[in-house]
Amino acid sequence: MEYIIILGAFQALLALCLFIASRRRKPADSLLTWMLICIFTHLSIKFIIYAASGSILLKTAFNTFIDLAYGPLLWMYARKVKNDHYRPLQHWYLLLPTFAAAAIYTFITVKLISDPPGAVRWLSLYNEVTKYLILLSTTIFPLLCLQVSAQLPAFWKSEQQLIKKIAACFLLIPALWMITNIINALHALDDQTINTGIRIIAYSNMLVMCLFIIQYRLQAQALNNKASDEKQPAEPSDFPVPVILVEEKESLVLAVQPAGGDVVPRKSALTTLQREAIAVKLAVLMQEKKIYTDPELTLEKLSSLIKTPRHHLSEVLNQYLHQTFYQYINDHRMKEVLHLLDRCRQQEVTPNILSLAYDAGFNSKSSFNQYFKKTTGYTPTEYLKQPRKTESPRLAPNYINLQQSIQPH
Repeated sequence: MEYIIILGAFQALLALCLFIASRRRKPADSLLTWMLICIFTHLSIKFIIYAASGSILLKTAFNTFIDLAYGPLLWMYARKVKNDHYRPLQHWYLLLPTFAAAAIYTFITVKLISDPPGAVRWLSLYNEVTKYLILLSTTIFPLLCLQVSAQLPAFWKSEQQLIKKIAACFLLIPALWMITNIINALHALDDQTINTGIRIIAYSNMLVMCLFIIQYRLQAQALNNKASDEKQPAEPSDFPVPVILVEEKESLVLAVQPAGGDVVPRKSALTTLQREAIAVKLAVLMQEKKIYTDPELTLEKLSSLIKTPRHHLSEVLNQYLHQTFYQYINDHRMKEVLHLLDRCRQQEVTPNILSLAYDAGFNSKSSFNQYFKKTTGYTPTEYLKQPRKTESPRLAPNYINLQQSIQPH
């Protein structure tokens, strides 16, 4: 059993490191982080007990208080995914049973060490109360989570699947309790065998939950890099800064400043047909592969993907499409975000706006908000509140510009 416990603790620690190391954490991910911390702490306590304690009571007859925290944390996570404006702290009282059980758990642990006979009565009462609290928590909250996940839009598919998988793992606990009662009624196995089997399944269940979370994190990371044919080093600073600098340098090459002060475009090295062919390749790559969702996309990476020299790509962007690389890519990102926001408004769903921005390729909240305001004239929250019949007069010019800017002439 010790091997299962330490393996589960290792998986929880690995998943925790993946979330901490990620530069693009969604707002709801903080609740997954807390859940992983709880799992790691839970299994670490159990490993210490099994490895260092000789008390059979501590090993086999002592419910861990952390079990009471899993259900509320998963429910808060589901609520946060569904609604970006949801604040988990408003339901802090759901964790009160966990804090109370933690205090009693500590008291009984000290009592078992100092006065084992006197702690037996306390331990029996504690286990009886926490058993039913854990059963309620791991039944009610997972069912509520499944209800919330069913209301999530299709573009939260990965989060929806994660919620369903973890909820199913938690529902296994009351199912085990029912099976145990049936076995006890039939007197098929002795209590020690039943207790050991249940604990092996419960700890394995935690290990499986950690694997589900690791899978979710790796899939999210793979989606961020799906457009990359080969691994590229990350830019050291925020996305807009290096790209603007690159484009400014490129613009200096493509334009000549004569004495009269007027900017004269440099003579093109490409024919009109060649320019159009590159522009079409770009449009196809954006529409079919959605390369703009890569938050670390650079001019060099894009030129490699379409197998076009960097200076030819820059020439097409600047002289044919009349946009910088930064403008071209962010226009596609904005179109994606606006499309998703419109779907949310039609379905009357309150989205996690920052998560939508990250999924579309933005990796800076401030740059996304600025670009959104510049494009639509509204903040994202204000945009969602606009009635569809009154938004057209103000947004029409921006939408037209946005559509024209991402299509080849």
